[in-house]
Amino acid sequence: MSNTLFQPSKLAAASFGLGIAGLVGLVAILLTGASLGASAQSSNLAPGAAAGFFAAALMSPAAIVTGFVAKMRAKQPGWWSTVAILLGAGVFVIVIVTFVYILAKTTTKS
Repeated sequence: MSNTLFQPSKLAAASFGLGIAGLVGLVAILLTGASLGASAQSSNLAPGAAAGFFAAALMSPAAIVTGFVAKMRAKQPGWWSTVAILLGAGVFVIVIVTFVYILAKTTTKS
């Protein structure tokens, strides 16, 4: 009896990598933004943090799409693509919540 649960799939592994990179990048950027606080506008780290946030935000749909593509292929992708789809969806939810929070902060008059 062969175990096909851990059968290697390059596309599923790429999807998993995108999901992990998106999550790690998003957490790192949110921590950077939190540590900058009110001085973010005058900091040299702010443009890089913004670019990193958008890169992490783009990795989540890429992880979801490549995970679904890996699942639809003829070979069984194993657990990589399932975890990648869940990671991508989690990162996507965090990105949407962060965008809504930023929109609410910028449109609310103090």
